[in-house]
This record gives sequence, C-alpha cells and structure tokens, in this order.
Amino acid sequence: MSFFKKIELNSLFALFAFLMPIHEKASTILIFVCLLVLIIEIAKKKVYIEWRKELLILPILYVLYVGISALLSDKIEFKWFEQKASLLIFPFLFSTSYKFDYKKILKAFVYGCLIAYIICVVFAIKNSLIIESGNIVFNPLLNESRGFGFFKSMVYEGNYFFGTHFSLLIQISYFALYLTFGLIVLLFYLEDFKGKKIIISILILGVLQTISLAGILNLIILFFLLLRYKVKSLKKRSIYGFGFLLIVILSAVYHPRISISIKSFYETTVQGENSVDFPKLPRLSVWEGALKVIKEHQFGLGIPKAQEELNKMYDEIGFKRNNNKVLNAHNQYFQIVLECGLLGLGVLLYLFYLLYNKTKNLVDKEKIIIHSFLLLIIINFLFESMLNRYIGVSFFVFFTYLFFNLKRTKLGQI
Repeated sequence: MSFFKKIELNSLFALFAFLMPIHEKASTILIFVCLLVLIIEIAKKKVYIEWRKELLILPILYVLYVGISALLSDKIEFKWFEQKASLLIFPFLFSTSYKFDYKKILKAFVYGCLIAYIICVVFAIKNSLIIESGNIVFNPLLNESRGFGFFKSMVYEGNYFFGTHFSLLIQISYFALYLTFGLIVLLFYLEDFKGKKIIISILILGVLQTISLAGILNLIILFFLLLRYKVKSLKKRSIYGFGFLLIVILSAVYHPRISISIKSFYETTVQGENSVDFPKLPRLSVWEGALKVIKEHQFGLGIPKAQEELNKMYDEIGFKRNNNKVLNAHNQYFQIVLECGLLGLGVLLYLFYLLYNKTKNLVDKEKIIIHSFLLLIIINFLFESMLNRYIGVSFFVFFTYLFFNLKRTKLGQI
C-alpha cells in the first residue's frame, strides 16, 4: 500500500482526462486505480462523503437499465452491468470532500486531444508512404481506380488523412466531440495557455479531418458561442455572421461530404427518390425504425430486447444494415426510451436541469464552460447513443460530475 500513499488524486484525474482521447483501455484501468486510491483515502479519514442529490441521478438510471433488462430477459448477462458501470463509479469518485484542481484536469484533457491528433497525423503520413521501384512515394489515397482527387477521395475511396482512416484511436464522431470540447476549454477557460492560437487551429483542423457531420455541427455551435460570449459589438457580430454564412454556403457546394449529404437528404426525403449516387442517409432509416418501436413500447424494453425489436423493425422497413447486426438508435433520447422507457428519459433530462441550475451561483467563466458543455452534449445526443459506448458515457459522466463539484466562485480555486 506504500505505493498508493504517494499517489495524488488530482494527478490521477488529470491523467485520466489526458488518456481519454488517446487510449480507451488505459483510461478504463485508470478509473479503477482512482477508485482504489479514493477508498484508501476515505478509510484513512483524509476525505469524507458529501451528500448531494445529483449523486443519485445516474445510479437511478443504472438501476433502470439493469432492472428492466433483467425483468424482460430470459437470462442475466454480466455485460449489462459492465457496460453501464461508469454511471455508478464516477458519481462515487466525485462524492467526497476532496478538492479537485479543475485547471490541471482540463488542461490535461486539452493536451490529450493534441497528442491524439498528432498520433493520427503520424499514422496518416506513415500509411501514405509507399515504396515503388525503390523510390518512396507519398500517396494518401486508398484506391485511385475511380480517379477521385485528394478531397473527393475522403467520401468515395478513402483517404488516410480523413474520416475513419484518420481517426484511428476512437470513432470519428466522438473524436470530433472531444476536440470541440478541447476548443471550448481553450477559448473560454484556459486564457493563459501557451501556444493557444496554434493549438486552436490544430484542433479545428482535426474536427474537419474527421469529416463527421456532427463534428461540423459542433464547430457551428462553437462559432455561435464565440459570438455570444466573446464578441460584444453588434457590428462585429454582423460581419462575422455574414462571413460564417458565406463559409457554410461554400461548404455546402464544394465540400464533398457536406454537399453529398445535403443532396442525399433532398433526393430521398423531399423528392422521395433513392439512387446509387444519392442513397438515403442511414441515420434517417435508423431513426424511423426507432420511432416505430418507441410508439409500441413507451415503458422500455431493456438493453438486449430493445436491440432485438430494433432489428425486427429494420427488417420490416427494408433497412439493409450489411454486416452490422447491432445498430442502435444513434440518438440517445430514442435509445434511452427504448431501453429504460419514458421514466429513463425523465431522469436524464432532470440531470440536465440540475447541471444547468448549478450555474446560478457561479461567476461568468464558470457559467460559460458549463453551459457550453451542456449544449454540446444535448446536441450530440441527437446523433449518437453516447451512453451505449464507454468513450461516450465516460466523457459525459466524468465532466458532468466534475462540474457538479464546483463549490466556489472561481473556477480552479475550491
């Protein structure tokens, strides 16, 4: 136990935040190290449990997940308990009187995002270098057979510098989310961060390279947050707003991923047509299937049965999933109703309310970062079932309870 005596919890939490964008398994192991160290601290009476009502919200949600699943399934599986364990562990980790160094933790997360991006770039360069006839050739395109250039290849044939071929550490939508939150921390909190402008440029580039539509939306949200909190002049807001609108229009016309998605949406949803060039967007079919199941089961189906009913509905509406047999609702609000019913949705929305309500007694800088985080989560829940993946649930719960722990009027000083 002498090893654990030397470990400082703030450093462990900062290391967890750093590893979150870089290595899923390493961050998972670190959670249990934090848990063990905290239990030792409590046993030694160096810290004590502090009761707060928000600590119960996610454990209640955990009970709903597991309870409904066990009630409606023929057999109980350990993976149900394991998959949602973060809903229990993080509330406990933040339930004590321990004084957290918010600046250290948030700064570590930003560094983690930066290192994750650098790793992806290094692998993209490595994968793009090939030897032909004794010469080293740089070719980032995975397949040149259809003759697409550097940018169009990101959609059609693949490019090592974009999308899933670039984001090798975590799934593209979550990587874009992490990088965007890193940008929020830099822009609204770490004002004295060294090399801030360069890192901001790098993280924005990283979001764009994910070619995630949710990532593009995250940047749009970030832009309006900047207008709201950083630009005070109405004239400047108008100029920036017009410039941003122009960028959006040009992106809709010339950006391969955005333009194809818009045309696909128009062809399939507005005109009711479906072609090889502009197929129906998969998420539209997923949401259609999820809503049909929800209409029949408002009180929840549990984790395994929800997926079974979704699969049946996908087949019924003719949605072809290829080899993906366990495609969830890709919308956290739909997913939680499917698994926990309307009661589960109410619990989640109440958590949002409590976090928003927390900002009433905080100063502007604290309010901005919490409001920005909450807005980012609420919007991204529309496109991803974040509580169904470790990289989603850990990010959401860790920062939610980190912000719940704010006690004083100056962020970083408690």
